[in-house]
Amino acid sequence: MTAGEALDFISDLTERLAAALSGESVDTDAAHEVGARLVAGGFIGEHSLARTFSVLGNALPAATGDAPGNPQCGRIIELLGALASGYTRALSLAWQGVERDLRTSEARFRAMFESSPMGIAISAPDGWIIETNRALDDILGYCPGDLAGRDLTDLFSPGDRPIAEEHHRGLVTGRDPRLRVRVALRRADGEAVWVYLDGVVLRDTDGSPLHVITMAEDITNMRLLEQQLKHQTLHDLQTGLPNRQYFLTHLEQVLARAEPSAIVTLLHLDLDGFTAVNDGLGRQAGDLALDVAARRLAGVVADRSSMVARLSADEFAILIEPGDAALNISDLIETINTELAEPFYIDDTGVALTATVGVVQRRADQCSPQELMRAASTTLRRIRGRSKRQWVLFDAQEDAADRAQLRLAAAMPGALETGQLEVTYQPVVTLAGQQVMGVEAALLWQHPDLGMLTSSQCMQAAELTGVVHEVGQWLLHTAAQQAMCWRHRFGAEVPPMVVNLMPSQAQDPDLVAKIRAVLTETGLPAGRLEIRAPVSAIRTVIGDFADGGGGQAEDNLRVLTELGVRAGLYDFAGGIGELRCVAELPVCTVRIAEPISEQVAEDPSRILSQAAQALVHTVRGAGIDVVAYPVNNADQAACWPWIGANWAVGALFGAPGPPQHVAALLNRQHQKV
Repeated sequence: MTAGEALDFISDLTERLAAALSGESVDTDAAHEVGARLVAGGFIGEHSLARTFSVLGNALPAATGDAPGNPQCGRIIELLGALASGYTRALSLAWQGVERDLRTSEARFRAMFESSPMGIAISAPDGWIIETNRALDDILGYCPGDLAGRDLTDLFSPGDRPIAEEHHRGLVTGRDPRLRVRVALRRADGEAVWVYLDGVVLRDTDGSPLHVITMAEDITNMRLLEQQLKHQTLHDLQTGLPNRQYFLTHLEQVLARAEPSAIVTLLHLDLDGFTAVNDGLGRQAGDLALDVAARRLAGVVADRSSMVARLSADEFAILIEPGDAALNISDLIETINTELAEPFYIDDTGVALTATVGVVQRRADQCSPQELMRAASTTLRRIRGRSKRQWVLFDAQEDAADRAQLRLAAAMPGALETGQLEVTYQPVVTLAGQQVMGVEAALLWQHPDLGMLTSSQCMQAAELTGVVHEVGQWLLHTAAQQAMCWRHRFGAEVPPMVVNLMPSQAQDPDLVAKIRAVLTETGLPAGRLEIRAPVSAIRTVIGDFADGGGGQAEDNLRVLTELGVRAGLYDFAGGIGELRCVAELPVCTVRIAEPISEQVAEDPSRILSQAAQALVHTVRGAGIDVVAYPVNNADQAACWPWIGANWAVGALFGAPGPPQHVAALLNRQHQKV
C-alpha cells in the first residue's frame, strides 16, 4: 500500500484501540483483531511489532487524555499485551499457511519433475547440474544420478559448447529472459540426440539467480522425418538422384561461385528406347531400366565435379562444373552411351539403352540457371526428332529461330481472337488451258510487328500449341462459307474448296465429326469440299507399325470419302511408304512437295527430274490428279506437263489473296460456259 494508505490504515487501528480503552474494562478482543489486521496488512517485518508498541505507547495516552503514571497506563499495557497476542497468533497462522503452500507447491513440482516426459535438469547459476529427472537420463542414456555434479555444457558437442555457454550466460545475467533453441546433445554412448531446449532462471526476491531449470524435448524422430521429407522433396523417388528443383538450386550455386569467364557444361539426355522397354516389358521393367541408367550415368562422372539428376520420365541432366581441364564432350558422351548400351537382364531378356544428348557450354556470367536449362532442353528437342544415339551442341542462331517460332505460337490464340488471322484463296488450275479445278484456302497472319506471315509459318506455329484444332476448325468453317457464297453466285458446279490440314488436325479423332458439323452449318455439299492431309501425318512405313498418329489420319480420310468428301495428299515426295498411301487410300489428288518442285524446275534434264517423271506417271496411272506446287513462272509451267503433272498452283496463275481475286477468275470461267 502507499504511504497515504498506510497512514489511514494505522489511524483507523489507533482509533479502534482508543475505543477499546474507553470502557470500564479493556476490550482485549478488539486488541486481538488489531494485531491480526497488522499481520494481514503486511506489517510483519523484523522491527514491526517493536515500532508499533513504541508508537502506540506514546499515542494512546494522548488519545485518551491521560498522563503517564496514571492508572490508565496499566490498562494500556493490558491492551498492548492483547494486541501482541493477536499479532503473534495471526503471524503464526500466516507462516503455517505459507509453509503449507510451499509444501504443496514443492510436491507438485516434484511430481511434475519425476513424471514429465520432457527431460528436466536443475543446475546452479554456474552451470553445475544439481539434479536431473528420469526422462532426461533416458534421453541421454545415463543412469539416475550420473549427471549430478557435471557441467551442463558438457552435454553439448565440442563445436556447440561455446554457443551453449553464451546462451547460459545470457540466461543467468538476465540478458535473455528465456532460452528456446534446437540443438544436438551427446548421449552417453557418443551418439547425437536432437532436442528442443527451453531454459528459465529462478531468482531470489532481490533478483539474484538461484537455479537454472533446463527442459529438453526429444525431437530426434521428428528431425529424421524432416530429413526424410527434405530428401524426398529434393530427390527423385525412383532413382534417388537429385530432382529438377535440387538440380536447379545447385546449378544456381555453381554459377554464383564460379569465375565470370569459367565454362559451365550442361548435358540434357533422353533415353532412346525407354518407351519400348516400359510399354513392351511392363512398368517394373521400365523402373529397373531407370535405376540402371541412373547408376551408370552417375558412375561415368563420379570422378568429376558434377551432378546427375533425373528431370522427368526418361530425361536426365548432367552438370559438369568449371575447372575440368580434361573434359572432352565427344569422349564423355561416347562413354555414356557405351555404358548405357551394356545389356542388363529382365526375366532373361537382355535390355540395353542409349541416349540422345543436347549439350550447352556457356560462360558463367552469360547465363542464368533457367536460361541454361532452357537452352539444353531446346537443343535436345531439336535433335531428338531426327536421330537416336546422337548429340548436338547448342547453336545460338538455331535457338533464336526456335524461340521466335515459339513466340509466334504463344501469340496465335490472341491473333485468332483479335482478327489478325485471315483466310486467303488461291486457284488450282489445269496446266493445259488453265481451267480452275479447285481453290486452296490457306491461313495468313497480319502480324503487328512482323508483317505478313505465310500459310506455312502459320501452320508451323499452330502445331506447337493446342490452338491448332481451334484455328483449323475456324479455317474449315470460313472456307466452307466462302465456297457456299461462290456456289450461290456461280452455280452448283463451282470448283471444290480445298483445305490442307495441319498434321495434328489430320490425326484428330474428332475430325470427321467436325467436318460433318461444318457441312451441316454451312450447307456445303460434301462433294464440293476437298480435304488434303500432309503425308507426314500418314503412315509412311510398310508393315503394321505406324509413326505419329498415321493410322488415325488414314481412317479419317477413308470415312470422309465415304461421306462424299474428296480426299488428297500434299507434300508428296514419292517415297515407298508414300506410294503405298497412294495405292491404299481413296485419294483423288496429290500435291508435289515444294523442294521437289524447286529442284525439277531448276534443271528438267537431271536425274531427279527423270525420277519425278516416272513417279508422276505412276501416280497419274492410278487415276490421281497431280498438282505441281509452286509454279511461279512460265519456265516452271512449261516443264511440268513433260513430267506429267496435270494441275498446278502458284503465283503464275494467281497468288494467295482475298476471295474477290478468285471470284474474278470464276466469273470469267462461268461466262465462258
